[in-house]
Amino acid sequence: MFIINIGHIFFIWKAIFMKIIIRVSSEIIIKSKPVRKRTIRLLTRNIKVFLSDYEEEVKINDSWDRIDILIDDNIWEIKKKEIIEILSFIPWIYNFYEIEEKDFTDLDKLFFEIKNDFFKKISSKTFVVRVHRVWTHSFGSVEAERYLGGLFLENAINAKVKLKDPDVTINIDIKDDKYYTILNKYDWIWGYPVGFQWKVLSLISWWFDSGVSTYLSMKRWCSVDFLFFNLGGSAHELGVKQVANYLSNKFSKNYKARFVTINFEEIVRELTTKVNHKYRWIILKRLMLRCACQIWQKIYFALVKWDSLGQVSSQTLSNMSVIDKASSMLVLRPLITFDKQEIIDISQKIGTYNFACNMPEYCWVISDRPATQSEEEVIVKEEKNIEEEVITRAIYGRKIEKIQDLLNEDLGELEKWLEVSYLPSSEEIIIDIRDNEKIEKDPLKIKWSTVLNIPFYDINHKFENLDQTKTYLFYCEKGVLSKLHALYLKEKWFDNIKIFRFENNQIKCAK
Repeated sequence: MFIINIGHIFFIWKAIFMKIIIRVSSEIIIKSKPVRKRTIRLLTRNIKVFLSDYEEEVKINDSWDRIDILIDDNIWEIKKKEIIEILSFIPWIYNFYEIEEKDFTDLDKLFFEIKNDFFKKISSKTFVVRVHRVWTHSFGSVEAERYLGGLFLENAINAKVKLKDPDVTINIDIKDDKYYTILNKYDWIWGYPVGFQWKVLSLISWWFDSGVSTYLSMKRWCSVDFLFFNLGGSAHELGVKQVANYLSNKFSKNYKARFVTINFEEIVRELTTKVNHKYRWIILKRLMLRCACQIWQKIYFALVKWDSLGQVSSQTLSNMSVIDKASSMLVLRPLITFDKQEIIDISQKIGTYNFACNMPEYCWVISDRPATQSEEEVIVKEEKNIEEEVITRAIYGRKIEKIQDLLNEDLGELEKWLEVSYLPSSEEIIIDIRDNEKIEKDPLKIKWSTVLNIPFYDINHKFENLDQTKTYLFYCEKGVLSKLHALYLKEKWFDNIKIFRFENNQIKCAK
């Protein structure tokens, strides 16, 4: 059987079946025999789950150091792109090669058969030929490389040989009376099979960071459940569910994850009205950890957070130290040394980028002067302003759903319910839903319209008491809060809501 470097997948064409050979990760080879055996078994199970739609056309067998997959040729021709994508997103697969197998007689015939596959690839580029040879032949590997390289150099257009870091490497393996050529190489994710380690609980939102931190936990063998703290109504929850559903189906399909929602709207109200604005974000994160630990510490081995060192004020070493003291569980931070661009690049690669771009983070706790170096004594004192009954109600009111039961609704479709107004009429009433501090600092004044000040943490339960014969325009600086709360109230059958936006800030009156 043809053997090549560790950590790769190889596609080999046969008369009836296409054959894939999967080699184990180099991280597994150095482990004990029981661990290695368990890993191969887990990966085999995961592949079967991910390819379950092709159960009749796929045969999978595992052995000590590899997994063999046979796929019906007809299915492969039709579904090649889809199958490659499925395999590409299974954790523990580092990269794989598309390989063609043919009978070997001599080097001239080999060149004639493969030349058309590579002429276009090496045209006007640098290239090198690498040959790996097994068995008794009349030539050595280096001799074959020089001979075939000379033929390509003579026949390809403007191609040049470059032994180090060429544009194209032509890999050929000759074993016995067969040869194998690598037609394409695919680089994707790596890691261990999901389930190799134990359960963790990932704090999930819909911004770049939490999706990537969750994915990295899945990549490194964890079975991941999702914990979402709802700060902004059902529209906010719906967006996060889409992200969780995508991550679970894409990278952890074999694990039946749970999605847990804890309503934090009442806690938001407490924080906004009773806690110094400098410490709100720190205390919010502490309360999240406290709630997670009270519910789940007997089930999970760790919590997963999306912090990146120094990215925002709450993610300084000083503040993270104070935050973690609220937790009785291990807190993992897969992104701790990543910068923002690295996180965004990964989100693009794994497919969560568009979620983050189209559904901004619900972030109400940003302060003009947030604390970057907090003291535990001060934070604990401020935290005591939050009534314990409010925290208890949030914990006991949690909602637990199976990931496969989550509604896969399109938030974009929901947003079509919302009308945007740039020029309000005199009959329309504007509601400024920013918190009181921002309203006092920069009040909204529109000459020809009435403006009401109702902070976002009160709007959901106060709106029904307003005159429902009027049309209301929700306003906040970036449009995130106004959109989320408008969607929430639309779902409660209030149809008299629009979103208010400035047109180049021209209709806002000077203070």
